[in-house]
Amino acid sequence: MRFVIVGFGFMGQTHCGNLLRMPDAEVVGIVDPIDPLMRLRTVKGNLQTVSLSADDVSRIRHFTELDEALSLLKPDAAVICLPTFLHETGVLAALEHHAHVFVEKPFSLTDDSCRRMLDSAAANGRIIAVGHVVRKVPEDAYLRETAASGRLGKLKFLQLLRITGIPNWGNWSDPSAVNAAGGALFDLVSHDIDFARCVLGETGNITVDPVLCREFNGNYIAAQLHYPECLVSVEGGFVTPSGFPFSCGYRAFFEKGTLIGDSSGICREYSLAGEEIPVDPDRQDPYFAEMSEFMKAVSGEAVSFCSGSDAAGTVKYCNIIREKLAAENEK
Repeated sequence: MRFVIVGFGFMGQTHCGNLLRMPDAEVVGIVDPIDPLMRLRTVKGNLQTVSLSADDVSRIRHFTELDEALSLLKPDAAVICLPTFLHETGVLAALEHHAHVFVEKPFSLTDDSCRRMLDSAAANGRIIAVGHVVRKVPEDAYLRETAASGRLGKLKFLQLLRITGIPNWGNWSDPSAVNAAGGALFDLVSHDIDFARCVLGETGNITVDPVLCREFNGNYIAAQLHYPECLVSVEGGFVTPSGFPFSCGYRAFFEKGTLIGDSSGICREYSLAGEEIPVDPDRQDPYFAEMSEFMKAVSGEAVSFCSGSDAAGTVKYCNIIREKLAAENEK
């Protein structure tokens, strides 16, 4: 399967590196206004996700214009890693050139934008997948499997936390760029909103706590998703200083035990008697796994991946939370 990478920042490099490891994939082009070798030297993220060398990148054709790359290369698929406000433009261009699309999360910032992309995918008979990678993180996948199996009974309370220092790379020092990316809600907290939907399905009952959001100048989110038998607390955002280390994790309280997991790779289970039970989830690379499943889906295999229509549900929840916070702040 022939790929173009559109946007060669942190996530573009991550997906490029993983595709180069796949025997059935070929990266035929990189689209970015900056020389990819320069990007490779200067771009950083909050995690070490992949090893990618200058030799790897120098072998791939570089384009500064997406339409030119799509017209000349005619790829089977495009990996869209542009700033969020450019997702729709990039996705629609790829679909109109009959390429399948893998787009980074968040899918978009508005429900209308999601619908336009989904309509184009349907009209062109192409697949859209969205990179909600938390679904593939080993500790989180173990929680989802435990909830689905019923082994510990019903899930009663799920606490999800995700925080990091305000990024000091790229355009993150520009407040307008942060807003264009959807801020902490869409860029960071949407991970856990999506994961809650993945584990428990849909709910129409969402409440918010505006206090922390105000204290952190809109960069911190606290919301609750209310299900008939389970409460989900979603909290997180950007904090100061910028060097504050990234951390995320969950506490899942079931009828018959508790699971905890965090970004250090820890996953523990506790029985009702307080006994700690060793847990060793499958240590798959989540970024490799989601791209592999996208390729299988394009090939017609029945696999579980985050589709565009599924990701649109997370965008809807984010907008509900944003609207509720705005209403609270007007009081």
